[in-house]
Amino acid sequence: MSNTIAGLLGGVIGALISALAMFLGPLAHQRQIARQERARADREATQVQLQRVARARTAIRAWYGFLSRALSDLEAGRALDAERFLAQSDAMKNEARAASDELLGGGLWIGSNQFGAFEQVTELLRAHHTGNVGADGRALLVEEDLGGGVARRWQRELHGSRASLNESLLSYVERLQDRPVEVIGTGATVRSRRA
Repeated sequence: MSNTIAGLLGGVIGALISALAMFLGPLAHQRQIARQERARADREATQVQLQRVARARTAIRAWYGFLSRALSDLEAGRALDAERFLAQSDAMKNEARAASDELLGGGLWIGSNQFGAFEQVTELLRAHHTGNVGADGRALLVEEDLGGGVARRWQRELHGSRASLNESLLSYVERLQDRPVEVIGTGATVRSRRA
């Protein structure tokens, strides 16, 4: 009888183990699939945010280049068409703002004060474009309206603002990727250049 009971207990235990395996196997598989899906979604979200950072950096670079060229022209004594300058500057400002607002989707925001000299140069030139008129009757921006020597100082301010924004954005990229960003051609990372 003991062989019968042992066989019966073995059969019951085997059935329980099979039932448990039938239940836990798919459950473990579902958990693994869920982990893989979360990891994939996290990678996709990181890629989207990296694209947003790239768009913001591109917009900031375009606005910087535009303002820098305008200041160089003024410093060289070349007048700017005020209406065209203001329209283009406003378009670039709006693009930079829109790109920075998109960064909110990933938890980063570039506040108004962080655009610093970009805003100040634009507003300075906006405020000083009424005094001169070209032969065709259009308002001109000229360096003398700014008090002389202002263009060079504002170029330095612009450069400083852009460098600060770049550092902040690259630090954010390093946090997103959980690894340092390497500066091409130097072998150094952004972090090591700051130190």
